[in-house]
Amino acid sequence: MGRWKQTPRKRTGPKGVPQHQLAPRNDQASSSRSQSKQEMERLSGELAEVTRERMYNVMEIGELKAQLTNQIQATENCEAMLTRMVEERNAATAREEEAKSTYMHELTRMKAKLTKSKYTENLYKKMATTITTQRDIAWQREDQLQLEKLELAHHLDTVSDMAMQYRDIAFDLYHQLHPPP
Repeated sequence: MGRWKQTPRKRTGPKGVPQHQLAPRNDQASSSRSQSKQEMERLSGELAEVTRERMYNVMEIGELKAQLTNQIQATENCEAMLTRMVEERNAATAREEEAKSTYMHELTRMKAKLTKSKYTENLYKKMATTITTQRDIAWQREDQLQLEKLELAHHLDTVSDMAMQYRDIAFDLYHQLHPPP
């Protein structure tokens, strides 16, 4: 084994304190030390205040992030609800249009039936009027025929009576012209 290499040592002041840690020996150095100590206390206070403010800011940022997350979720919920409502409105509009179409189709069909029914009713009324008129005419004709039949029967009776009279007269004339032997 070889010899150990020695590490160079720092220069030290009295009592073995490294020189860079020794305090300066002049008066100005001690006042600067108190100024540095005051500066350090002031900076420590500022650091504590800044740290406290930073913690409050971190907490506030956390709260704001939570609020933002809630608002984003609420916005997404609103958008979903709005989308659903628009879809429902569109579906309702489609159902309404379909109902209107069906209603208009049924209304048109019913109007056509009503028109046909009115036409048929008018036709039946005309037919009834015609039939009634023809029936009245037939009854009048029947009454006339009954009267004519009665007149003919009366004439027939008259003609029969006259024929009987003419026969009697002819029989009498014949017997007068040809007396019985």
